[in-house]
Amino acid sequence: YVVPLEAVKGDLREFLLVPYFGACIHVPPPPTNQVVYVSYPKGAPVDDLWDAIWVKGKMRTVSSSHEMATASYSMDAVEVSVYEE
Repeated sequence: YVVPLEAVKGDLREFLLVPYFGACIHVPPPPTNQVVYVSYPKGAPVDDLWDAIWVKGKMRTVSSSHEMATASYSMDAVEVSVYEE
């Protein structure tokens, strides 16, 4: 699930990838090893924050701290899409 950090014209450019809806917003953030900071300069048109998403890219063990949570991992995404069951 997504926790938005930066959006340009409705497209997410930076966000936190978290394991459940509402993480960091309505409840305390998950442990840092369950949070991934994602950079996606192309911008992802995520309409509903309660939708699960797929993110493809190279993940690294680089921690970063943000107002919403601290992430133990970061990813430069090459593709972001809504998860379809």
